Amino acid sequence: MNTLASSTCARRVLMSLAATVGVLFTAGCGSSSGGLLNSLGGSFSKASLKGQYVIAQTGIGVNQAGTSADPFSETIVFTADGAGNLNVTVDDFNQDGAPIVTTLPEAGTYSILTDGTGNMTFGGASYAFTMIDDGHFYTIEEDTFATASGYGELQDTTAFTAPPSGSYVFKAHRLNGSARVGGVTITGGAISGTEDLLVLGIPSTSVAVSSSVSMTTPDTNGRGTFTLSDTSAFNYYVVNSGKFHFMSNTGSLEIGMAEAQSGTFSLATLAAGTSYVFGSAGDTTVSGAGGIHSAGVFTADGAGNVTGGAVDYVQDTTVNPDLTVSSGTYTLASTGRGTLNLTLSGGTISPQIFWMVNSGRAYFLADSAAAVEDGIYTLQTGAPFSALSSQAAFIMDGFDTGGYKDRVGVFAPTGSGTFNWNQTSNSFNGSGLVSSLGTTGTYQVSSNGRVSVTVNGVNSVTPGMVFYLSSPNTGFMVEEDSNVGGTFAQQASQ
Repeated sequence: MNTLASSTCARRVLMSLAATVGVLFTAGCGSSSGGLLNSLGGSFSKASLKGQYVIAQTGIGVNQAGTSADPFSETIVFTADGAGNLNVTVDDFNQDGAPIVTTLPEAGTYSILTDGTGNMTFGGASYAFTMIDDGHFYTIEEDTFATASGYGELQDTTAFTAPPSGSYVFKAHRLNGSARVGGVTITGGAISGTEDLLVLGIPSTSVAVSSSVSMTTPDTNGRGTFTLSDTSAFNYYVVNSGKFHFMSNTGSLEIGMAEAQSGTFSLATLAAGTSYVFGSAGDTTVSGAGGIHSAGVFTADGAGNVTGGAVDYVQDTTVNPDLTVSSGTYTLASTGRGTLNLTLSGGTISPQIFWMVNSGRAYFLADSAAAVEDGIYTLQTGAPFSALSSQAAFIMDGFDTGGYKDRVGVFAPTGSGTFNWNQTSNSFNGSGLVSSLGTTGTYQVSSNGRVSVTVNGVNSVTPGMVFYLSSPNTGFMVEEDSNVGGTFAQQASQ
């Protein structure tokens, strides 16, 4: 990631933040005090990363003028040769209201341990990552001048011959600004549909969405452009025929993704007795970026009612643990748009507006004037739960009293109620502090998929961390001694 352009990242600079920030920081150039940890097991290798990949990420870093540390959004496209070498062909970067142009292509390198954890370096920046499978990985930036978290996916280059086509559900987030979810039809590159738009401090509105400039045919990087009728303009990045990422090309921090919609929808889509797990994060009017992280589970009856569940969330450093879902209601139209209202014992949570991608997955936003929060529903499978049984990759982000936090790594169950945990993290408070940790932990699983977790050496407040399982080894997490949360996914057998 080129928070400082490659030409400037060749030098080490000591800079003073604006008086309102009041700290000194050092702008590093890809240096890191962290390193690869001892592998927990598996059979990943350099050959696991081969082909063309796209990374979508957000973070905070030293700005181009070197005067402050500011948030950014970024999309990167690179090719890996399966032998430790990278070729970066796209690095689209937005910060401080203007896109940054990088001279490309540029070369890089990477390494991978057998458990899927690895490091990559290019353009004067360094990244830690963990493979989920050969086509997907979590990543953080591990530099002193910036930290970020993101998700990488293998691109299907055969899908680059035309713009996406068909029905899609999307969600997008603009840091400290807005969130939107919606459903659109794309025909010949023209976009039309409906979205629910939430602006920080203002409850959501449902509005028509359409393109004023149609989607262009993607280039060899899978990148094209489009402009919406509200004048917002984007680059988009094809993953495959059923998915694309998109990011503002005018300097806004807005970044999002869209997936092809399939199926028919009614109240019965959320079938009687089925449960959905959700995870979300966002910004608040009090704490700003990363001010809220939530996770939970709810059970539907197929007729518009919620019959149970649980929710954990942290908002503006206030912990709301293990809130019981006593009842609730939901709606679901044939378009896939629905609403969810949960009644909690011991707390409250904002109503949610969701759009179904298919019967097992949805994008949603929390309809609140106090936060801009969005996330994902996933159909829960494998309940009732009793244990974690397989190795999983994880990603976390947020903030605590030490600054902005990003973590990536892997954990592996070692017995009944215990696991090993490896992580690389970056703690950024004007400058980044990268560290690596190999440790252990304990957990207790509830049959509904809520897991109380303690990671030794990371969390000092019980219960420390909570998992919500969408399957026995995949789900969402909230750390309950800070405003940090994330997701984890079972790694593929190699």
